[in-house]
Amino acid sequence: TRKESSAASDVYKRQLKNNLIMKTLRLIGMAVIAVIMSVNFAACSDDDDDTIDTSSLEGTWGLVRSAGWELCSEETEKDTWDYTNDPYNPDYDSEKIVIKKLSDNTYSITSYYYSGSGWQMDGSQTGTLDGKTIVLKEHDGWFEYANPAIETLTTDKLVLRIKYDNVQTDPDYDPEHRHSGDFTETYTKMK
Repeated sequence: TRKESSAASDVYKRQLKNNLIMKTLRLIGMAVIAVIMSVNFAACSDDDDDTIDTSSLEGTWGLVRSAGWELCSEETEKDTWDYTNDPYNPDYDSEKIVIKKLSDNTYSITSYYYSGSGWQMDGSQTGTLDGKTIVLKEHDGWFEYANPAIETLTTDKLVLRIKYDNVQTDPDYDPEHRHSGDFTETYTKMK
């Protein structure tokens, strides 16, 4: 029986040793995974760079998609939309903007809408680039309530995000009237 007890004790010791080895290997594996994940996150941190290549910004941009929502302070439900356009075959919802560089960091943005007879100018604004945001000098044109932020800019695609919250829309006549909204406008370069 002493031999059996000694054999059982040896089996128990081997199991403890194996468990300890497995726990150590598991701990090392978790540490390796943590290191790999932290390296991956560090590698992605440059993706949020606040600068853009402005060489593609100038040109005529036709709206291909508009999606988002707006809420008037007098309403209880958001007005939501998501529609697409073909600026080369315009209809009543078609829009385009023309962006021109005026000086080193100043641009003009002229907006147009399509009426049955052709493109009609809707307004013109000037602004400067601050990182990815176009800081407008006046809000009296296409971008009435907020400075558009450039989410994507390539040689043939421009995505602008317009976001505003509780903006007073007519301080002279109705100071309590306010708007909120968040939408993206996706454009394709026409020329």
